[in-house]
Amino acid sequence: MQNSRIGIIFSNIKYFFINFLNKVKASKPDEIDYTSQRKYVGNIIIAVLTERISVKNGLLMFPKGCEDPSIHAAWHALCHYEADEDIKARDIAFNDQQIELLEMIAFEFKDGNPLPQNIIDAYKPFYKDDPISYDSGLKGFVKRLLRFVNLS
Repeated sequence: MQNSRIGIIFSNIKYFFINFLNKVKASKPDEIDYTSQRKYVGNIIIAVLTERISVKNGLLMFPKGCEDPSIHAAWHALCHYEADEDIKARDIAFNDQQIELLEMIAFEFKDGNPLPQNIIDAYKPFYKDDPISYDSGLKGFVKRLLRFVNLS
């Protein structure tokens, strides 16, 4: 009789701890701090704008596997900056707008702040295929391979 009472007591204690841990997990969502990665990307963008590094090298230096939508938007903004060379040569105002956007992104990132939602939303359609979302290792290899197969 005593063994069953002890078993019931232990199962009640176990049930209490499981419920307590579930409540703690539900009250504190897992938030990742991207501050250091944003500061790093801000330095990359400043180095590109001051021509200390090329745009291509800057894009290659972005942190891989980062899920921050602000960093994804910055990556795409830098891609567009490089891809629009012919338009920038013809239209000075367009060139100035792109430089102002990159400067704004760099200064937001220097403080570790995320980008405004409208900028994130403007680049969101491009997020699916950007290579900075690929992790290193087997998982990243499989993602890159699947992307290659789909493009072929």
